[in-house]
Amino acid sequence: MINFGVRIFFPVTAIFLFLALAGCQNIPVKVPEVKTQDPVEIKDPSEIAPIKFDRVGIKVKRGTPIGSYDPEFFGLTGCFGTGGNIFWNQGRVLARDIEFADLFYEEMKNANFNVVGNPDKMFAGASDDRRKPSYLIGGQIEEIKLNVCDEIDFWTGWRRNTQKGKGAVKVLWQVYSVINREVVYETKTQGAATLERGAADGEMVILHNAFANAVINLAADQGFVDVLSADAPSILDIRKVDDVELLIKPYPPRTRPITDTIDQTRMSVVTIETGLSFGSGFFITPTLIMTNFHVVGNGQFMRIKLLTGRRILGEVIRRHPKRDVAIIQVEKSGNVPIPIRATPLKVTEEVYAIGSPRQKKMAGTVTRGIVSKFRTNRSGMEDIQADVDIQGGNSGGPLLDAKGNLVGISYAGIGPPGKFSSGLNFFIPIMDALDKLRLGFKTGVEDS
Repeated sequence: MINFGVRIFFPVTAIFLFLALAGCQNIPVKVPEVKTQDPVEIKDPSEIAPIKFDRVGIKVKRGTPIGSYDPEFFGLTGCFGTGGNIFWNQGRVLARDIEFADLFYEEMKNANFNVVGNPDKMFAGASDDRRKPSYLIGGQIEEIKLNVCDEIDFWTGWRRNTQKGKGAVKVLWQVYSVINREVVYETKTQGAATLERGAADGEMVILHNAFANAVINLAADQGFVDVLSADAPSILDIRKVDDVELLIKPYPPRTRPITDTIDQTRMSVVTIETGLSFGSGFFITPTLIMTNFHVVGNGQFMRIKLLTGRRILGEVIRRHPKRDVAIIQVEKSGNVPIPIRATPLKVTEEVYAIGSPRQKKMAGTVTRGIVSKFRTNRSGMEDIQADVDIQGGNSGGPLLDAKGNLVGISYAGIGPPGKFSSGLNFFIPIMDALDKLRLGFKTGVEDS
């Protein structure tokens, strides 16, 4: 009789620790039979909200028997077991394990879900796919069941350091809305797997395969799909626009000093909350907000916070990544746009920036400076350089002339990251932004 004594495994993932004890009383651990369901049919991934896997947790009490090493057909097939239990010996573990992230991404992608954050892309942040998730998905493994055996060389009696067997997991899933900042759905699924040919760290292979099947069963959960499908909010009079020119009504330019209208102008500037970050924006019509592309990314729906503290929902209907501009449409509710100045600025002309620097509670902050020069950026596009102070969070906010008319959009600056502005800040000329977004003016002027 071969006695393996105490066995401790240190798998590649480095987050699980199993302890097998031989010669002790065996506690029966039954691996349940779990059917892998067919995922809910999704014909067009773009019709449901984008999701991203965030983390997996393991909540199994220390010392809990999670399986046993049982010989296969009394060891006659060359797969032996001590008859001892496998105990969970790590307590509660929380980890962002890359293997689980891979499995989640692959299975959800195969089921045609709108999944972002491809773990295979080492430079995902620099790629064109800058989509932001509407929901983060977290899993907590509540139960692990394993029945495995060690493969032995039939002639020499030596262990091959490979295992086979079967296992199952039960996973609690939570769906977290990055916009509402709360868990909006919770469900449990199970997954099971059988490893018929031995593999190194076979216990982990079984566990990962069982987790993958639990993910597939999540994709088969109609309630889960309904939450993602219901993410298309009710926004009145939203019209999809692509490359056709969209005409907006012009408003008469302001002629009095900006100090006379600054309170009204500040009310036209908003904070755009994407869930994981924020930026600024401003109304160019009662229903259209302009901002930076890098603020909204490829996200579809944004929560907009007005200076009053009220929040409204908006949909990104146009974007131009290279010029770093985007348009968000919202319901009509009495929002006052900032008049647009069509004539170019001049060097030394006084300008003002409004936005939410550093913190959302700083919304409506006004700073002043002058136009320093005009420059051509690396993309071959013209920028306005000004020494008016802007910080992170100002991105997408308006640049105004001395009368309070819109002349540009905040988008970049040079200075130590996260510290202070060096006075080398850059703005997108408003007329160029309108041109890149295919926005033109209707004939006639609206009263402001």
